[in-house]
Amino acid sequence: MGNNKRENLIIKLSMDFDNDLESKNLEKLPSYFSDDCQIELLGRTLKGQEGISEWLSWFFSNVDELRIVIINVIVKDNILFEEYALNAVTAEGTRIQSRQAEVIEFDQCNKIRNLRLYFDRIDFASNLLQHSVSR
Repeated sequence: MGNNKRENLIIKLSMDFDNDLESKNLEKLPSYFSDDCQIELLGRTLKGQEGISEWLSWFFSNVDELRIVIINVIVKDNILFEEYALNAVTAEGTRIQSRQAEVIEFDQCNKIRNLRLYFDRIDFASNLLQHSVSR
């Protein structure tokens, strides 16, 4: 498979992944990941299918609604960098807007081997606190 075809496939897979996150497709989301995958966020590394389950459980117990707006995508070989705006509503009804980025490394079978999520913790927490206090 040529680089251009692989890069297009990686972009499509990441878009499908984002769409399944937005629709909370808990049955399909684990299928995007390899068995030996890692998810890195907030200084923690979650590994394998157990780590995926832990991340999705944490994420969806805190987020009721989710919308991802893509700002920038760069693909080189098997690595995708995506900058996006996350618009969410928490389980308590708080609206959150946060600019974030992710780096996804795909394996030879086009499964996610490594997902690294980056966001400003202070900005994210301030957004949550500001809305909670104002109520």
